Amino acid sequence: MRQWDQNKFEELISNTQFAAWAKGEDYSKAEYWNAWEKNHPLHINEFREAKKMVENLRFRGADVKDADIQYLWAKTSERIIQRKPSGKFRRFISQVTKVAAILLLPVLLVSAWLFYSQYNLTQQYSNLLENKHDQKITVIAPIGARIAVDLPDGSQAWLNSGSEISYPVIFNTSERRVSLTGEAYFKVQKGETPFFVSNLGPEIKVYGTEFNVNSYKDEDFVTVALAEGKISLDLKGKEEFLTPGEVSVFDRTKNSIAIEKSDVFVHSSWREGKYIFRDTPLSSILRILQRQHNVNIQLLNPELGNYRYNATINNESLEQILQMLSLTAPLKYDYKPKALNPDGSYEPDNIRIRADKTRIIKN
Repeated sequence: MRQWDQNKFEELISNTQFAAWAKGEDYSKAEYWNAWEKNHPLHINEFREAKKMVENLRFRGADVKDADIQYLWAKTSERIIQRKPSGKFRRFISQVTKVAAILLLPVLLVSAWLFYSQYNLTQQYSNLLENKHDQKITVIAPIGARIAVDLPDGSQAWLNSGSEISYPVIFNTSERRVSLTGEAYFKVQKGETPFFVSNLGPEIKVYGTEFNVNSYKDEDFVTVALAEGKISLDLKGKEEFLTPGEVSVFDRTKNSIAIEKSDVFVHSSWREGKYIFRDTPLSSILRILQRQHNVNIQLLNPELGNYRYNATINNESLEQILQMLSLTAPLKYDYKPKALNPDGSYEPDNIRIRADKTRIIKN
C-alpha cells in the first residue's frame, strides 16, 4: 500500500483556489479540480481528505434534537476543561451558559459546540500554515531538460534547462515570492496578495499575467518579456511598468536597463523546443547549446564570438546546428564524443571551435 503523502495533503489545503472550490465558493474551477483528481491517482486519498478538511472549516447549522442537547453540552464542557481555551473563548462560554440557564434555548448550546469545534480546527489549520511559511521548495531543471512547476497558489512556471526556482511550501498572507536563477515562463494567478519574482536583475512585481524571465548567472543581461497582463520592475525603489509586447534588458555590468517593443515569442519559443535568434552573437548561442545539449564547448578564438546570426533552431541535432553555424562564419569544429571514465561515469561531449583561416565570409 502506498504511504500517505503529508506534503501533498498540506499543499492542497493551503491552495486558495482549491479551498474556494472545496467550500463551494468557486464552481468555475470544478472542471480543473475534477481533472486533477483523475490525473493524480497516487494522491487520491490526500485529495479527498484535504477536501473534507476544507469543507469542515465552514460554519454550518445543524438539526439537533432535544434529546441531544445534554450530550452536546457535556462534551463541550469536558473539552473546554481539557484544552484550557483562551480568555476570549472562556468569556464566550460564560455568556452562553448564563443565557442558556435562563432561556433554555437549544440553539445556543449547539452554537457553543460548533463554535468550539470550528475554533479548534481553525487553530490547527493556522498553526500548520505558520510552520510552513519558512520551509522552502527548490526545483531544478537538469541540463538538457525542461520541466513545469505548479506553485502553491495555482500559478505555474515552466523552467528551461539549467534553471532553478525556490518558493515556500505555503505562501504567507502578505506576499507570494519566488526566487529564480536561469530562465522561466510564468503564468501567475491574479490575487490580492502581491506576487514577486526575485532574480539577478530588478525585482519583478506581478499583477496577474504571463511573462518570460531570462536570468542565467553566466549571462551579462537579464531579459524580461511580457506576453499578457501587467508587471513592474523595481528600479531603485521606483516601479517601471511593462505593457504586453515590451521587453526589458538589464545590463548587469553597467547596472542599466533598456525597454523596447519586441516579438515576445522570440524570447519564449524555447517552451516549444524552438530557438529564434535575431542578431544574436555566436558566444550567446554557444552558451545556449551547452545548456540544452549538456556538452562542453571551447571557443579557441574569442573574436569568433562576435559573429551574429539570424536563425531559427527547431529540433535539429547538435551536429546539424554546428554545421549551420560553420556555413555563415569562418569557423570549423572538432567533435569529441563523451568518454567513459574509470569509475563508470561519462565525460560530456567536448566540442572545440576554432577559426578557419582558409575561408573569408563577408557579413
